[in-house]
Amino acid sequence: LAFKRLKSLLHIDRLPTRTERGSQSWLYAHLVLALLCDDLSQDVLESSP
Repeated sequence: LAFKRLKSLLHIDRLPTRTERGSQSWLYAHLVLALLCDDLSQDVLESSP
């Protein structure tokens, strides 16, 4: 379920690059972004009254 959510939110169902190195770099950057967004959203949810 989490993977499907990542695919739809981050649009990682299609890679915009053709090389393996480019694809890995693109995918790693998007996964780091997903982790940062998840961490920030948890902080916001915990601080809300």
